[in-house]
Amino acid sequence: MNVTLLTVGSLKERYWREAVAEYEKRLSAYCKFRLLEVKDEKTPDAVDSAASSRVRQKEGERLLEKIDARALVVTLEIQCKKFDSEGFAA
Repeated sequence: MNVTLLTVGSLKERYWREAVAEYEKRLSAYCKFRLLEVKDEKTPDAVDSAASSRVRQKEGERLLEKIDARALVVTLEIQCKKFDSEGFAA
């Protein structure tokens, strides 16, 4: 199994880099893990909803270019449906 973590922009915060390193260490016995960072879109200082939507669209396109058509995709986002271990297993 291959696990790829896709991020928009580089992981700048130390705690995120350490978290990824820890999960890579834990997962390495079970799968091939890799981190892919796609370029983030420059956001104008005065951003309105249309500009924000265009930024997300461009970043989304960059992410989609990196996803294999056969891949199972799991997104990590603020507004989402939450699962416990049993929920993920189901």
